[in-house]
Amino acid sequence: MKRGISSLSFSGPLPDKIEAAAGAGYDGIEIFREDLVYCDATPAEVARFVTDSGLEVLSLQSLRDFEASPKKNWDWNVKRAERFLDLAVEVGAPLLVVCANTRADTVDDPDRAAAELALLADMAAERGLRVGYEALATSAVVRSYVDAWRIVEKADRPNLGLVIGVVHTLALDGDFTALEAIDPKRIFLIHLADAPAAKMDVRLLARHFRLLPGQGDLPVSDVFATLKAVGYDGPVSMEIFNDQLRAMSAKTIAGDGIRAFRLLEEATNAEAAPHPSVLDIGFIEFATSPKEADKLTRILTAMGFVLTHRHKSKNVSLYRQGEINLVVNQEPSGPAHSYYLMHGLSVFAVGFRIDNLPAMIERTRLHLGGTVSHLANPGELDIPAVRGLGGSMVFFLDGRAGAPAFHEVDFEEVAEPASADGMGLLMVDHYSQAIAPTDFLTDLLFYRALFSFRTDEQVDIIDPHGTVRSRSLSNGNGRIRMSLNSSIGPSTMTQRFLDQSVRAAYQHFAFSCADIFAYAKDLDPDLLLQVPGNYYDDLLLRFDLEPRQIESMRKHNILYDQDGEGHPYFQLFTRDINGLFLEVVQRNGYSGFGAANAPVRIAAQTRDYEETQNLLFELRNA
Repeated sequence: MKRGISSLSFSGPLPDKIEAAAGAGYDGIEIFREDLVYCDATPAEVARFVTDSGLEVLSLQSLRDFEASPKKNWDWNVKRAERFLDLAVEVGAPLLVVCANTRADTVDDPDRAAAELALLADMAAERGLRVGYEALATSAVVRSYVDAWRIVEKADRPNLGLVIGVVHTLALDGDFTALEAIDPKRIFLIHLADAPAAKMDVRLLARHFRLLPGQGDLPVSDVFATLKAVGYDGPVSMEIFNDQLRAMSAKTIAGDGIRAFRLLEEATNAEAAPHPSVLDIGFIEFATSPKEADKLTRILTAMGFVLTHRHKSKNVSLYRQGEINLVVNQEPSGPAHSYYLMHGLSVFAVGFRIDNLPAMIERTRLHLGGTVSHLANPGELDIPAVRGLGGSMVFFLDGRAGAPAFHEVDFEEVAEPASADGMGLLMVDHYSQAIAPTDFLTDLLFYRALFSFRTDEQVDIIDPHGTVRSRSLSNGNGRIRMSLNSSIGPSTMTQRFLDQSVRAAYQHFAFSCADIFAYAKDLDPDLLLQVPGNYYDDLLLRFDLEPRQIESMRKHNILYDQDGEGHPYFQLFTRDINGLFLEVVQRNGYSGFGAANAPVRIAAQTRDYEETQNLLFELRNA
């Protein structure tokens, strides 16, 4: 199948769109008439530019409201069609896309629609062109590809075929079983897009909420597999109408589209990239300075983390507890220091343990275009890395049995290492990353394409100053769980963190324990986020809990939730440093992140923030 993309999927001038599509590796581009209007070049010059870029023009889009209109419109429709066909010739498009009529006065007469499309096909044949007829979910009469096919069959012209819009079918809860009865050679083009699972007006969805495959919830990979099964081998074009996507650069959109194509091809075992597994998190690396490191290490020590190793040649320390490895990097130079200078005290990197490191490097080259970095100095363990969200890094650790742990080569134990058992923390439970709204879809696709992370449905979390959009992801074995959070509210906690840290990505990490009450009794209360007292009174209304247990939670600022099966979930939070905060959880069969408690936690964090801001204001004006 040829990979294509429509020009209206991008923002910016047409030449930039063409260059982006060519640079990303598409085979062709569909040219929208609107893009020609805004372009200084003539259609013929555009055609040459496309060819010189190594692409082909797949189609001219779109002739609308042509067939089955009231008779009074017929003469104008014919003139308009001739001009569209001539434009298709000029721009080098072999196919003119005709969208099913959307006017309210469309005549419901398949025979007439077929006759008029046959005439259009004859006009196109005189110019050596084909015509593709596309049903739209927003059309007045022809809303399914099955209805469009009946009309195409009636018209009986070899150069008249179908254009199938996947979103238009799935938005109406249609399926693609009827493709088995359609000659695949009479399908001239597939328009591919994903969309959210949420029900909405089809006009709104089709015009503003289309997504790239892998960014939404529709079974697009199943459709892609069906197309292959019925023998379709023509062009497939990404046609994405989305206000948020158009705010991104043409280069980013084009790259994401190719990544989406690769995901679909993997799902159908065609041109599949290597498929290594991400096993778990090997380490979390903090970037800081000697001046600020004390603040961080005091919190880590209070939480039971033990200094066990120091780097042999760098000001880098390793704190451990259970299976958790926290690297504190205070180096005065290098990538972590550069990250610190930009973002302040923050998490610079995570290390994923990979079961097949060479395959992961190859997959990265396919999906990210050869951007694997090697940051080790001579004599140090070479840990490949890629640039992650917000300029952070993701390191790839060799997770095979018998492979050396990352700290066994470059680190040495402290003189008298203490036990790393700490206070009972076991492993990294989950973490969250804050991202700008314009990056949300690209970053979601980054994790799905590169690491094959699964995604859950998007949820909205209430913040005192707005709403935070959150979507959780996880790896194959469930050892890595994370959420992507974004908000358009300028004063929400998520946006404050991005502003305060200059878009550092990692906002919080949660660690699991077996008994959160035993753990909490040894914690310094000043370290913990103080939960509003009314929260605990409200627990009596929500759950059948013993008052004594609620009082114990109140004493230690522990929050509570349970799922539909009654599995309990306990969590507590530290106060933040530069917006970054830590969490301790105890889950007994509970699979979520405690989303019901997020508004309370955010409200408490907002209170702390506002109190600090008021204090600073008073000090400045004293």
